[in-house]
Amino acid sequence: METTNKAQLHCPRLPELSARAFWLCVAAVVLIKCVLTSFQSAYIWVGGAPLDDELMFRAANAISNGEWLGAYDYLTLSKSMFFAVWLAFLHALHLPYLISGQLLWCGASLLAALAFRPWLRHAGRGRWAELVLFAVLAFNPASTAAYTLRVYRDNIFPALCLFCFAGFCGALLRAIFTPEARRWPWLLAAGAGLVTGYLDREDAGLFLLPFAALATLVLVWLTLRQHHPRRLAALVLPFALLGAGILTFCGLNQHYYGVFALSDFSTGSFADAMGAMARVEAPEGYTPLVAVTKGARELLYENVPELAPLEYWLEEDPQLQNDFRDPELDDYRAGSFYWAIRRAAQFEGLYDTAQEAEEYWASVAARINALCDDGTLPSWTGERSSTTPPIRAEHVLPVLAESAKGALWALTFQDCQPYEALRSIGTEEDFAQWSAYLHCSFNGAAEAGKDTPYYSPYQKIVFGFLQGVRYVYAALLPLSFLYTLYLQIKKILAVFKSRKRETLLPWALLLVLLGMAALRCAMIAFVEVSSFGIGTSTMYLATVHPLLLLYAAAGILTERRSGHVHA
Repeated sequence: METTNKAQLHCPRLPELSARAFWLCVAAVVLIKCVLTSFQSAYIWVGGAPLDDELMFRAANAISNGEWLGAYDYLTLSKSMFFAVWLAFLHALHLPYLISGQLLWCGASLLAALAFRPWLRHAGRGRWAELVLFAVLAFNPASTAAYTLRVYRDNIFPALCLFCFAGFCGALLRAIFTPEARRWPWLLAAGAGLVTGYLDREDAGLFLLPFAALATLVLVWLTLRQHHPRRLAALVLPFALLGAGILTFCGLNQHYYGVFALSDFSTGSFADAMGAMARVEAPEGYTPLVAVTKGARELLYENVPELAPLEYWLEEDPQLQNDFRDPELDDYRAGSFYWAIRRAAQFEGLYDTAQEAEEYWASVAARINALCDDGTLPSWTGERSSTTPPIRAEHVLPVLAESAKGALWALTFQDCQPYEALRSIGTEEDFAQWSAYLHCSFNGAAEAGKDTPYYSPYQKIVFGFLQGVRYVYAALLPLSFLYTLYLQIKKILAVFKSRKRETLLPWALLLVLLGMAALRCAMIAFVEVSSFGIGTSTMYLATVHPLLLLYAAAGILTERRSGHVHA
């Protein structure tokens, strides 16, 4: 039963939204977001991003021409390529790149808001709360930050991840509060986010799969507890979609390049070779950010005949030194060395085919591991297969510090300006080609007498408004986060006193979402400390912002209304 106290009867309330009014408001929010972001301009640097933006653009053009990812070289299978498929899809439908990314983000935000409907209704909240949650997520300042203006996969990665999280949350909350409700549409949405996110970035599996596995285990327990064994089959749906997506991409790579793999970079013989090289103990000892030092490379050139031809390119070639070597370290950072050695191998003709490259790196890995095992090469760790440097004791404190910095960075929306401060670089022909394919404009025009991009007065007004939104979020999210944390502690204590442990499940879900945000911060922190050294980046942390917003906003909105008692 539900009762209402007398004091509450005298409190003015907004009239409940009808379903039609709710959807009209949702449409208005989406329209406002799209109108505001239509003033943004994309950013490119033709010739300056061969490993990132240009790689994706080249692959998308190849897909549009029916050539899958194009002619094979050392970059073709180096990254997960769903983003290239996304670009080709938008091009086929003549959809503008930047606006499409915003529509995808609004879709993910709406799904997340609707996912929490059962809990909101249980707490006595109506459609206004769902609308607020949607709007809070939709206007997330990180979704309009400068990194989204690049033609790169992180433009859509946060939205794909949010689809995955929202889908599983929707299924879990319906299992908790409305056991008879259908769960398969939410599992379908979760699977769509899981497979596209996994195929968009190589590190997505480490981020999404733990949550997917935990959510599925809880759903299995709830389904059996509620005596609905027939519903167990639907729980396979997200993982079936993931498997189908992986097999599709691997099959296409097998057909076009002869390699049944998503990538010949992060898995396979190249990862084996990089793991083997990182085993070699450097004569100069541990050097921060450097996985394979100059001293270790000299040992490798002397003892591994397969690597000897690469010495000139890695140690003397001016262009390769300029592109990849860190002048301050006078060496290759771990995050650059693997690109440098792949390009050096291509210069030696070892990337003419994917099979040749696979065989070459397999022979390198086998030789190094054998020499390490028999003591010819000094080794400080066991055999491993990874392009990521091994975890060292020296990494622990810096990673903890960078994780905390990343969390605070996301919590306060640092580096979320809605414009790119650098001017796009390229010829008029470049801009025309990219614009024709992506159906969007670029910030190629410069201010008179300067090399900074020109933005019209109207653009500056919109950018100022979006900056104002960022300031509001940066002020309110930390306070809301702390308040939700207080509510969570209070709820946990109350539940343990009442011994009604099942009522803790939705709050546990919020805590897990917070844990996923912390996991992402730690993942990015390790890469920063061990490999990149580029500084805290909003682009790599952009999946953290929506989780923090969801944690804070959902925690506050699901606080039970005063006077509502459920028997």
